[in-house]
Amino acid sequence: MFFRQLTALLLKDLKLEFRQRVLTASLLLFVVSACFTVYQISFAGKARINPLVWNAVFWLVLLFSAFQVAARGFQKEMEREFWYWFFILKAEVLLLGKLCYHFLMLSFTGFIAWAFLSLFFGNPVQDSGMFCFIVILACLGMASALTLVSALASRARRNSALLPVLGFPLLIPTLMLVVKLSLVALDDLGWDFAWKNIATLCALDLIMIALSLVLFPYLWRRN
Repeated sequence: MFFRQLTALLLKDLKLEFRQRVLTASLLLFVVSACFTVYQISFAGKARINPLVWNAVFWLVLLFSAFQVAARGFQKEMEREFWYWFFILKAEVLLLGKLCYHFLMLSFTGFIAWAFLSLFFGNPVQDSGMFCFIVILACLGMASALTLVSALASRARRNSALLPVLGFPLLIPTLMLVVKLSLVALDDLGWDFAWKNIATLCALDLIMIALSLVLFPYLWRRN
């Protein structure tokens, strides 16, 4: 029953996004615009972009995309459809469903940003497998942190200022770890140099998910 409800909720969000395509279009527009702007700043690609700059631009694009994804996370569930979801779903199911949806959208954005940056400036990543794994872990960490913050912002009558104010401090540890790990993937230093930080990042993701599961039911029951 739990997994059936979780799957149904995730499919509902994906079908709505497929029909409206508002979030997907805005994410694509933001990623392409950011990459093209950096391309123009670099004298239309004539100036060579340092791999460190490439890495910084990539994570900045993904960071701002995360806030766009989470901004509309609980817009309907916390307002117009609150009582409907309140009586048919457990709080944990709703939270995990939104977290999976945010994770999928962020992963899509991350790989699109990787593709466009590689198109404009080339691909400096030497270990693509490690970098792909880091992107997935980073998207999971961002989704787990911002899903709960999105619920808080929606509860406060969609106060859009709360999302970056509360969300950015939670993302700082994740960002610090993924920047270090991505440098290892760019230089192809091997998994031996990265496994400790990867283990720390996995633990951080699990902690954020556990905290969200503990705190969200109290927010959900408060009408």
